[in-house]
Amino acid sequence: MNNYPRAYKEVLEIIKHFPKDEYEKIPQDIIKFYEENMDRDYEFSIDPSVELSKQGISKEANGIIIRLFQDYFATEKQKETLKRILQLNEIKKDQEKRKKYNPDNIF
Repeated sequence: MNNYPRAYKEVLEIIKHFPKDEYEKIPQDIIKFYEENMDRDYEFSIDPSVELSKQGISKEANGIIIRLFQDYFATEKQKETLKRILQLNEIKKDQEKRKKYNPDNIF
């Protein structure tokens, strides 16, 4: 199932709470793409008084927000830190897959 139309709706809801100068760092063509491809029937709203991590955003929307941060907001040091975290997460995911689907453990 393609969850990205819902994720685009979530991302648009999240970024509309950004300060104007931060919102304007995101290229208009990206915002337009999200608007044109979002799920218009999906209802989603953000409570700015609640931490974002506690608002049940999708993995896809979380990934998009991370990418937006990396591309348009992060300092070079933050980009390096984020890159290391993402690499470690990928290694961990690969290890879990290997453990789960190890042919030596099938029988």
